[in-house]
Amino acid sequence: MELYAKYSWLSSSLVSVLRGARGSWEDVQEAQEPYVKSIDLVTRRELQHLEFLRQLGRPRVCEMAKLRRGVLFTQAVPGVTVAEELVLRPWDAGPLLQSVLLSLRELHGEEGARYLRQAWPINERSIADVFTRKFRGPAAARYVVELGQGRLLEDERAAVVDLLGNAVRRLLRLTGAIRPHQRTAVFGDLKPEHAYLSGHRLTFIDPALQWSAGPEPDVAKLFGRTLLLGFCHHEMRAERQVTEGVMSALSRYSQSVSRGDRTDRAERLREVMVLWLMDTVNILSTCLSAPPAFPLTSSQQALVLRARRVAAVVERGSGLLIGSASGLSLLDAIFSEVENTALDLR
Repeated sequence: MELYAKYSWLSSSLVSVLRGARGSWEDVQEAQEPYVKSIDLVTRRELQHLEFLRQLGRPRVCEMAKLRRGVLFTQAVPGVTVAEELVLRPWDAGPLLQSVLLSLRELHGEEGARYLRQAWPINERSIADVFTRKFRGPAAARYVVELGQGRLLEDERAAVVDLLGNAVRRLLRLTGAIRPHQRTAVFGDLKPEHAYLSGHRLTFIDPALQWSAGPEPDVAKLFGRTLLLGFCHHEMRAERQVTEGVMSALSRYSQSVSRGDRTDRAERLREVMVLWLMDTVNILSTCLSAPPAFPLTSSQQALVLRARRVAAVVERGSGLLIGSASGLSLLDAIFSEVENTALDLR
């Protein structure tokens, strides 16, 4: 039986720990031992979420093995990830994304909300919370200025830092677009890499259940990370197919919610856009701030290589969000900017 092991360092990313965000290595080691024994250990909460999802029945999740000394062991899932399918079949991006969201319908409903009222959410994976921790406070300006050191050529790095700095300032102003009412449970870490496809059956790994006003955080992360896969594809045609699939799926999502209430629909779509851009800045900045010797995955390496393109999309998109556009007109405008950056920077 093939197992995967997952461990948490003080509820922080390994990149943050290695950057010294939690103090010296001696400080981390001293704090880690009581953290592993605490009730708020991330892997312990994830185990609880997996147990609930197995009882709920949908979405289907990986089999658990055990939690031992803070390490969560889960069984390997057969099949290929949705991320791998998107690379192989970019023309199917729209239906694939819709099938993932459909699998989460029960979690986004009353049963998911009822469970989370009595459980401990994993807010450490919240898009907005991660963004705020990174970019609000006295250390944020230095963090942005130092992005890409040791990974990008200096001229390229300066351009990326300038673009991301503009985007971060705007997105901090846009946090009011994230609705405060918490009534829906969301999967929380809904990446295409966290959903496996075996035949026509989807199986999910790495849940980070948390509260939200609606399913928008799941929509934003799933669609945003899918766009990044398209950006990193070596074929322009495939990138366009992925982009069109995301736009189609997002348009269908927008039409399906709050029927008859155009104001609420526009607010939800705006929230998805803000969260999408925040999550994109989160993952790009994590890759760019990783120590030069830190091993990145192949997809993370591809993202670093296209850092200027991604930063340009975020910068232009955040500018549109500050403006007066809303609803599907905003969606059309942002995706036009996605296509324009392909022409400008290729």
